[in-house]
Amino acid sequence: MTGLFLAPATDRKGAYGHFRKTMLDGVPQEIYSKYVDEKLTDCAHVWGLTSSTKKTWKSIDVNDWVLFYTRENQYEYLAQVKRKQHDPDFGDAIREDILENVSDDQNWDYLLLFNEPTKVAVSGDKMAELLDYGNRYPVRFIRVTSERLEGIEAEYDGMDGFITAISE
Repeated sequence: MTGLFLAPATDRKGAYGHFRKTMLDGVPQEIYSKYVDEKLTDCAHVWGLTSSTKKTWKSIDVNDWVLFYTRENQYEYLAQVKRKQHDPDFGDAIREDILENVSDDQNWDYLLLFNEPTKVAVSGDKMAELLDYGNRYPVRFIRVTSERLEGIEAEYDGMDGFITAISE
């Protein structure tokens, strides 16, 4: 079964700025090519996770999906995992060369590289209802359990139907 993860990427603590720079704008080839042994495109769409989410990062597989919560009550982007890698040097390069005002006490060692993000529209309320969550937004990067995915699969005839339904 294809997995689904929810990622907070709002203005809280500057996450949306990081999202815009590393996922929407992308990490330029001149930076990522030092750490990734294949040419992806002109840029790599990268999301960095800290060591506190290592267990969740380990559960991610290639082709899983990440739904990004980017503003009040709204998930606006979806991206499919192309590869993942644990690379402190690449994480440091992103923090130092691309992001601004990132605390040195926050590592970005656990990286996800994605296909280009897709614009979507699904409310936090709808996701909370589908997944039987109390919150309409993710407070941290989380994996949606297979039991909770049953709501999506039932309403949308599987993950592909869900993705088609929320894509703009």
